[in-house]
Parts: sequence; structure tokens; C-alpha cells
Amino acid sequence: MTQEQLAERLEVSRQTVSKWEAGNSFAEMDKILQLCDLFSCDMDTLLRRDASVLAAGDDTVHRDHMRRLRKGIVTGVVTLILSCAVYELCAGFMVKEVFLDTIFWVIIIIGILILITHGMQDDSYKKKHPVIQDFYTKEEKEQFEKKFPVYIATAVGIILVGMLLFGMNAEYLPLFDGMTEDFYYGLFMVCVAVSVGILIYSGLKKDEYDVDKYNKSNSADTEKKNNIVSVWCGCIMLVAAMVFLVAGLVFNLWEICWIAFVIGGLLCGIVSLILNREK
Repeated sequence: MTQEQLAERLEVSRQTVSKWEAGNSFAEMDKILQLCDLFSCDMDTLLRRDASVLAAGDDTVHRDHMRRLRKGIVTGVVTLILSCAVYELCAGFMVKEVFLDTIFWVIIIIGILILITHGMQDDSYKKKHPVIQDFYTKEEKEQFEKKFPVYIATAVGIILVGMLLFGMNAEYLPLFDGMTEDFYYGLFMVCVAVSVGILIYSGLKKDEYDVDKYNKSNSADTEKKNNIVSVWCGCIMLVAAMVFLVAGLVFNLWEICWIAFVIGGLLCGIVSLILNREK
């Protein structure tokens, strides 16, 4: 964190922070308390003790949090994709549509709740730990960099093999009594779920080692941009919900009005790219 960034968070000048660092002056009590909150330490540690002991504890806390977050995000997204896989697998054995829809939405709800829970936990953690030290050794980072291409190649390989075996050739595969080719489309979706899970795991693991990215993402400027993106996306999805309800209730277009949410999601992605174009 630069002097300018710290000064901005504490609403003081950069020169004031510079004087604190040089020992030419001391922070007022309210600023000391803000510093304690900002760096997740008590006043005694901030003023008199060695912070390296505290940093060792932060190392463990951060690693545990990132591991739980990674597991939760992967589980949630894979669960959402598996909802389609289970739907197709059951449809392959000609299960009644009412049961298919029920199973599909139950799995969807579980996946969404998992993502919401871990997303809120991550937001809470970032507020408590807006800035962290780079705990990771050079050897750890180099070891993962060697594994990262293997993860990507494995994920791409799984989805291509699944497409070749089950996606493109489902109609040519053997079918047993009471079975349709939807079963093989379900197997293809299982391959997609596994592939996406590997991609997300490797991507989040790579982000874990990028401590500078973590610290910048919690800066005041980034937080302001994220708030702007959230407002735009919230408005877009509210409009999508209104279109969905009007088209369904007034014009009885329930079979196709769900497309409003797909378009809304795409527009949110476009807005995010535009507002974060420097990335």
C-alpha cells in the first residue's frame, strides 16, 4: 500500500503519513484505531510489538479462507452445471417431466445458496483484511506455475473428449430399452461440469498467489468502480425481471420470456467490461 493509498483511506495528507513513518509525529487516537482496524491488529501490536508474529497467524487465516472460498465457488458452479446433467440423464430414461423440473430446480437452488454463502463470507473477510502481506514463497509460486498449464490442458481435453464421445455422436451410440439419446447428452454435461470445475479451481488458485491483485481489488478506487458496476447490473436485471413478468403474465409467453434473463446477464457482462476496460 502506498502512502497515497493509506492517506486516502484515513482521510489525511500523504505528508502526514510520511511523518508517521519517519517518526516525526504520531497519529491521533482516532487514526490509530482506524489503523488497527485496517491492518487487523490491536493497538499494543501497532505501537510497541513485532507485527511479524501477527503476520504468521494472518498467513494461516488467509490460506484457510482462500481454500474454503475456492472449494465453495467450485462446488456451487459445478452444482449448477450438474443440474443440467441430471436433467438430461433422467430424461434419457424417460422420467416424467414434472419430476425432472423439480429435481432441476432443487439442484439449482442448492448451487445458488452455496455461491451466495461463500460470496458473503468472502466480502466479510475482505472488509476485515483489506490488505495482506505476500506470504507465499517463490518456490510455492514456481511450483504452481508448472502445474497451471497441466490443469488448463486437462480441462480442455476433458470437454473435447466429452464432446467427441457424447455430444457429437450421441445418436450413433447404443440405446437400451426405455432409453433415449438424452442420456449421452447428460454424460457430456458431466464432462463440462468436471472441466469447468478444474478451470475455476486453477484460476482461483492462481489468483491466491497474486497478492498485489488482491490488495488492489480492495482499494478505494476499485471499490468505487465495483459499486458502479453493481448499480448498473442491478438495474439491468430489474428491467429483465419486469420484462419477464410482463411477457409472462400479460402475453402468456412463459415458454420464451426466460430469455430476458439471458440477455440481462450478457448486458451485465458487457457493462462490466466497459467500466473495467483498463484491465
